[in-house]
Amino acid sequence: MRIDSGSVIVDVEAIRSEEEVIDLIQCGQGDASFTPYFLALLEERHPVYDGADPATVTRIRGSLIRALAHRALPETALPFVLAELESAFDPWLTSVAAAALRKRPEPSSQFVEPLLEAILYIRHRDDLIRLDTYGGYGDNGEATTALREILRTIAWLGSCGRKALPRLRQLAGEVNSENLRSDLNNAIEALEAYPSAGTEEELDHGSTITRLFQPLPSKLTQLRLQDQSGCTFLLPDFFRGQPTVVVFFFTRCGNPAKCPLTISRLGRLQKRLKDMGSRVRTAAITYDPEYDEPRRLIQYARSWGAQVDENHRFLRTLDNHASLREFFELGVSYGGTSVNQHQLEAFVLNAECSIVGAVRRRRLDASEIIAEIAELMA
Repeated sequence: MRIDSGSVIVDVEAIRSEEEVIDLIQCGQGDASFTPYFLALLEERHPVYDGADPATVTRIRGSLIRALAHRALPETALPFVLAELESAFDPWLTSVAAAALRKRPEPSSQFVEPLLEAILYIRHRDDLIRLDTYGGYGDNGEATTALREILRTIAWLGSCGRKALPRLRQLAGEVNSENLRSDLNNAIEALEAYPSAGTEEELDHGSTITRLFQPLPSKLTQLRLQDQSGCTFLLPDFFRGQPTVVVFFFTRCGNPAKCPLTISRLGRLQKRLKDMGSRVRTAAITYDPEYDEPRRLIQYARSWGAQVDENHRFLRTLDNHASLREFFELGVSYGGTSVNQHQLEAFVLNAECSIVGAVRRRRLDASEIIAEIAELMA
């Protein structure tokens, strides 16, 4: 980064350290011209995350979201913020994401489900944090918790948040903490103060699937894969001939809202496909091919209720994993010997192995995937 005649010229791909990210934030926080740089640094595959430990990853991502929400959270930042809520794991990062939504120009019912998901996953690790302190722990700033920030945001939704009321009332009857019950009741009262909306314009948010067409490059036709049974074959040997739903995971994932839930939902998708008599295949490919040997792949599939057979396989690459990452544009980075962060992502491939649909930073939705496949096979 350099200053040139009062303007800032940033080579964002050259940023490699947490300190450089902090310098950029300090220089550009509140300046709309820096938004593309902050968004680029939130991409999970950005090289700034290579070799970083999970705590560093969390601090970088939380600080970038705070910078984007310094004045008003832009539309282009929403996918990152909602993804952090749907896979809530760290109390400070979850608090930052929840608070950032309150910097949107207006509430949206689109925010309700991610906020409720965040409650589900963060309620048992709801540490006391300081929202305005770098990384969340220290002596400066007001003390808060992730659940408190989530509930404040739900209350801010007003009439757009009324569909959260049944779940909030249920939670209020379950919790033992008086402070949490008080926060829940405050949110409930805030939502009940608004009249029920007969119809909401935003209830139909459209598909989370992005349509695209990405043909399989010739170099990947020779990519060797190994499945959960130890069988080895070339990529086209399995993927060519029928549409395939592809998800990514790794068995050492410590966030129950990411890989375990992805594979559990894949299992439910497989059951629906079977009940329909569909010939569509599924594949779960590990981000961590050196560690995830066949014995780990099959145990992970069984642990989370996924089917494995000749049409539904858990896979690892045996070579050239980098080319597979490039083809799918995977949102993953590595620290030390394993994955340090990844986004939620799933893909639909046609019978010629071309990518025709992608779901990024949102959960696998069986109905949408099935509709997409139906169109392919029509």
